[in-house]
Amino acid sequence: MSKHETTLANAPEIDTDLLRRTETAVHKFMAENGGKMPTQHQVNEGVGTSFTRLGPAFRLVKERLLSTQTRLANMPEIPDDLRLAHQQMLKDMWARARELQNGEIVDLRRTQSAKDENHRNELAEMQEIVAHIEADRDREKARAIAAEELADDLRDRLDAALTELADANSRLSERDAIFAMLMPREAPDVVRDQPGANAAKPDKTSRRAQKPDGPETPDLPMTTPEPTGTSTAAK
Repeated sequence: MSKHETTLANAPEIDTDLLRRTETAVHKFMAENGGKMPTQHQVNEGVGTSFTRLGPAFRLVKERLLSTQTRLANMPEIPDDLRLAHQQMLKDMWARARELQNGEIVDLRRTQSAKDENHRNELAEMQEIVAHIEADRDREKARAIAAEELADDLRDRLDAALTELADANSRLSERDAIFAMLMPREAPDVVRDQPGANAAKPDKTSRRAQKPDGPETPDLPMTTPEPTGTSTAAK
């Protein structure tokens, strides 16, 4: 085992996503700068993390690249026929991958189209339900407005009726007062003849009981007629 392999084996646990982003940033920088190894600061411009987290990942990626370069330096050049075969195989693999990808894309599009159709149907049903609810709401609102207008009209009519009733009661009271003023007052004797008056004044009632039942007439001076002969004989 080489020195670089020993270092890789003893490398601490590093976040997989951070390691992938660090390796991508290093390869991109090397491709744009003629294979030059970037610094940690240059790598962090593409990764965007703290140097404490970036340090172990950057060192691991750097050690991997150095290990690969060391192995390639000790190996002979790849034969042309092997390189051509490798390129052809790579092209075939890429074409197959594209076919599989296109098939998956078609399936995904078909599935997504079915989902969109279901979504449109559900949306149409929901819109129909909402339309019914809104129509019911408008009808109930119209009924409520009509009921409120009717209640206001009845309230106004009730107020008018109460006002008329109060005026009628006032006029009736005035009429009763006028009738009471126009009624003739009873004579004192008539008042005394009433049962209440008799009970209150028994002495006057007893005296009145001794009087004859005939009509009361004042004593008028009258001339006594001369008696006839028959009357004298009787005497």
